[in-house]
Amino acid sequence: MSKAVKRTTGSSVPDDADNETTRVISSEDVTETQVLGTGQKGPVVPDSAEDSGDDSAERTRVISDQPLAADEDLERREAEERRRQDAERRARERAALERAARERALGTVTPPPAEPEPAPVDVPRPVTDRAFASLGLFVFRVVVAGVLGVHGFQHLTQRPETYAMIERIGFPYTTQLVWVLGIGECLAALAILLGLWTRIAGLGAMTIGVLALVFVHWDGLNIFATSGIDGEPALLLAACGFLLFCVGSGGFGIDAGPRRRRALKKANR
Repeated sequence: MSKAVKRTTGSSVPDDADNETTRVISSEDVTETQVLGTGQKGPVVPDSAEDSGDDSAERTRVISDQPLAADEDLERREAEERRRQDAERRARERAALERAARERALGTVTPPPAEPEPAPVDVPRPVTDRAFASLGLFVFRVVVAGVLGVHGFQHLTQRPETYAMIERIGFPYTTQLVWVLGIGECLAALAILLGLWTRIAGLGAMTIGVLALVFVHWDGLNIFATSGIDGEPALLLAACGFLLFCVGSGGFGIDAGPRRRRALKKANR
C-alpha cells in the first residue's frame, strides 16, 4: 500500500508553535512518529483502526511537547531545598525561644556587649615645642635668667643701695621689700632657666621691669633724659617677661612634659 502523508492545520495546534506538524501516516508502514523541527522521536500510540486490522484505516494524531525530566528534577530539588531551609529556620527560632525562657527562669541577665575602646589620638606638637623654636627659646631664657639673676644677687648683696632706692620712692616696709625684691628676682631667674612655671616667672619679670620703669627711670615722665631711652634694661626685661608669659618655655623645659600630657588627655576624652 502506498504511503499517504497529509499536513493538516487544526485549531488546537497553532502554525508557529515550535514548528510542530501533524502527519497522517498509514498504519502498515509507520513505526514511529516524528515531530518536525525538534528532532525528538516517540513511540506510536496504537489506535483502534490498527487493532481491528483495518489496513485502510488512517488516524490523525497530534504530538505536543511534554515537560522535560531535567526540569522536573530541578523543580523537585528546589522545593526540597526550600523545605530544608524552612525547617532549619524554625529549629533556630525554637532553640532561641527555649534559651530565652531558660534564662528568664534562672534569672540570668545577659550583659550588654562591651563598647570598643577608642583609639588613642596623637596630638601634634605646637610650633614652639619643635626643635628649632625650642632651641631659640632656650637661649632666650638663659639670657633673661642671667640678667634677672644678676640683678637679684646685687640687690641681696648690696642692700644699702637697694634700701636707699626703695626709700627714695616712698614705699613702706623698706627693709622687708629689699629682701622680697632680691629673693623674688633670683627665684624668677631660676624658674626661667629651668623652664618651670615659665609663664608665672615671666609675669613676675614683667612686673619687676614695669615697676622699675614707672617709679625709678621714668619718674616725672622724663623718658629721654639721657641719650636713647632712660631705663632701657628695665624696658627690655619687661618685654622679655611678657613674651615668656605668652609663649611659655618651649620644648626644652620642664613645663613641656605636663603640657603635652594635658593636651593628650583633652584630645582622648
